[in-house]
Formats: sequence, structure tokens, C-alpha cells
Amino acid sequence: MAPAPMEFARSLARPSTWRLALRGLGRQPRRSGVVLAAVAIGLGALVLAMALQFGLIEQMVETAIRTEIGDLQAHAPDWNEAPPLERRLPLAESLAALEGAPTLSGVAPRVRGEGLAQSPRASVGVRVLGADPEREPSVSTLASFVRTGAWLGEPRRVVIGSGLARRLGVEVGGKVVLSVQDARGDLTGESFRVGGIVNAPSRELDESVVVVRIDEAQRLYAIPGEISEVALRARDGEQLAAASAVAKRALGESARVETWRELEPMLVALLGLFDQMGWVIYAAIFVAMAFGIANVLLMSVFERTREIGVMLAIGMLPARMVAIVTAESVVLVVTGVALGLALGFGAIWLLRDGIDLAAWSEGMREFGVPTLLKPVARAGDVWAPLWVAGITALIAGFWPALRAVRIRPAEALRRT
Repeated sequence: MAPAPMEFARSLARPSTWRLALRGLGRQPRRSGVVLAAVAIGLGALVLAMALQFGLIEQMVETAIRTEIGDLQAHAPDWNEAPPLERRLPLAESLAALEGAPTLSGVAPRVRGEGLAQSPRASVGVRVLGADPEREPSVSTLASFVRTGAWLGEPRRVVIGSGLARRLGVEVGGKVVLSVQDARGDLTGESFRVGGIVNAPSRELDESVVVVRIDEAQRLYAIPGEISEVALRARDGEQLAAASAVAKRALGESARVETWRELEPMLVALLGLFDQMGWVIYAAIFVAMAFGIANVLLMSVFERTREIGVMLAIGMLPARMVAIVTAESVVLVVTGVALGLALGFGAIWLLRDGIDLAAWSEGMREFGVPTLLKPVARAGDVWAPLWVAGITALIAGFWPALRAVRIRPAEALRRT
């Protein structure tokens, strides 16, 4: 006689085992249907919730990358140990080394500094971003958020966020004076006209950043021919390591190249946290599902005590009986998971155009999230439920299966 595990595997592979399992579940279609509905609805809601959650995080990351950070940035080697104006890169040499790199689709030099923006009505501390009008759109989407006016073009024009415009009490064409401390330590300033106003998705950008032409920022901070950083856009966002390696080889020891993951560790930690939360939620759903399925199978075994006793009395091996009960559990789980995935991904498809959260736009902008939330489905949202479901089916069927094989045929036959 084959060992019990081998006999169990053989029994589970027989078509007759699955026919008996389907017959057993079909005896109480209402009870089986309730369990299937609970599994399907719970899993469908979970898949949709995970897609919305990941869509939210992905949009936060995408907003941070595309509006200001870029896929990669190059700075002076010790740039994070001193104010940005004290650690600079040579403009011409940096651009010459990076332009034409096969893994990069955008290269944009920048100047960063602090200052004070003054209007006839108010004064506000701001961050000054010196950007190349033509190169900046190749690495960021900031220019696409212009609400009124135009992107950097004419000399002595600045672009500001709508929040900063309200704080300063200015509109397009209004006068703004930027006062700064230049690289030599001297206080200086220049007057500009507001050339454009943007509705930035980030509150910080919207209320505290002034964008000027890079040549005017160099003049304002007295750093001719030098820049604070170079923002880079990778041709393939999934190949940041390769793009970083190419940029490092091009710049050598003269600069430090970092990906957005290195520049924004908090975003990376947030992504990891949400993934861990997803597994916790999956585990909770499937534990509850396991108890429900085990309860259904226990009731089925109890109602079929006499039948099971007869089958054991005429020579059915205990391993075969365990395989039948396990097959019932597998059928319930697989059917419920299939229906749940269909419901979840069907809802994702229906919401493919996004959910309008404009009513909560102020709160969403606090975290740099666009007001149109789109669910994002990942391969893991399919494989994770299937993988966990397989384990759940075995666990849920184990206890009822043991209960079935412990039935004594003589006692079972005496039951009416």
C-alpha cells in the first residue's frame, strides 16, 4: 500500500475525487453560495482598495518626480553638507558630459537658492528655482501646470504658484521684487514681472517657489557659468540604475549622481509601508475566509456522517476521503477567488478614467496628490491572492478532513 501522502496526491489527481467534491458542495447550494459570495465580494473590494491605494502612492511619487525632482540629479560631491550656493557645478562641462547619453532623455541645469519675494501688498520667504526655459520641460511637468500667462520666455519674467500669487496679491503682469544673499554674501535684489501662474499639485511648490530664467538666477546670485544641480530624465523609468551608472561615468568624480529613491527616502519608505499593509490586509481577509470555508465543510461532513461511514466501511482509504474534503475546499476557494478577481478588476476598469477628488483638492495638494485618483493594478494583485488562496484552501480543508476520517464506520451506520 502506498504511503498516505502519496495516496492523497494520487486521489487528488483523480477526476472522480473532484466529481464527488462538486456533488458534496451541490447538496447545500445556498450555503455554498453564501460562502462564495462572501469570498468574492471581500476579495473584489480588497483588489479595488489595493489598486486605489497603490494608485494614490504612485501618483504621489510621480508628482514628486515629474514636477521637480526628476528621475536623477547630479550635484557637487558634498552638496548636502552646505547650502546649495556653496557647492556648485560648472555649467558647460556638466552639460557637455551628459548630453547625448543613450539612457537619458532629458538634461536640465538648475540654480537653487533662498530669497524674499516682495510685492506692494506683502513679503514672503521663497525658494528660488533658476530653470532653463527650453530644457526644463524635458525633465519635469511644471510648465504644463501654467494656469494663466506663459512659461518662462521673456527676460525678467517669473513663474509663481497660485498660492504664492494670493499671498503676494499679484496677478500676471504684476511686479515682484526678489531680494537674495548672493554667493559672495552680499544682499542684492532685482524686480520682475509675473509672467505665469501655475496650479502646482504640491502645496510647497504652489506657495513658496519662484521660477526664474537660469541666466537671471546666475546673475542674481553672482555665480556666472555655474549651477546648483542637473536634473535628469531616464529613457526608461524602470532602468534608473543603468541611467545612474552612465551619468556617473560621464561626470566622473566631479559630481555626485543620485536617483529619486536616494534623494527621497521617505517616499521609498512609504511605498514599502503600503506594500506591507497590503500583505496584512490580504492575510486578514484570507484568515476570515478560511474560518468560513472550514465551517461550511464541517457542516457538510456532519450531515454526511452516515455516507462517509459507508464509504469507509466498503474500503475507501482515509487518504482518499481527505482528498475529497480538500477538493471541496479548493473548489470553494478557487471559485471565490476567480469571482473576486473578476469583480475587483471589473471595478478597476470601470474607474479607469479616475475618481474626481476636486472637493478635497486642498487636502490632497498638502500631500502632493493630483485631484484625479486613478486605480493602478499590479501583477502582484493577481498572484498574491492566488498564492495565499492555495495555502488557505489546504488549511481550511485540513480540520474538516481530519474530522471525516475519524468517523468510525460502525457508529456512523447506526445513525439515521
